[in-house]
Amino acid sequence: MQASGKVKVPVSPKAHLSCGPGQKISSIKFASFGTPVGSCGNYREGSCHAHKSYDAFQKNCVGQSTCTVTVSPEIFGGDPCPNVMKKLAVEAICT
Repeated sequence: MQASGKVKVPVSPKAHLSCGPGQKISSIKFASFGTPVGSCGNYREGSCHAHKSYDAFQKNCVGQSTCTVTVSPEIFGGDPCPNVMKKLAVEAICT
C-alpha cells in the first residue's frame, strides 16, 4: 500500500444529510447499515442490521441543518454480517 514513498489510506465513504433553507434535522425516522429493504417512506431492516445504526445519526445530525457521518462498521457498532455486502439507508425528518 505504498506508492512514491507515501502511504495510501483507504477512504471511507460518507453519508451527507441536509435540510432545506431554514430547516434542521428534527429526528431520524430510519437508519440501517446492513441489508435494509424498501424505499423512502417504507424502509425496514433486512436480515443484517448494525445495532447502532440510529445512534450515529441521532448524535451527529439531530438539531443540525447538515451533517456528515462516516460509513464504516466501527461507527455502527461493528460488522453485523461479515462477508456480506452492506448498504446504508437513512431517512431524516426536517422541520
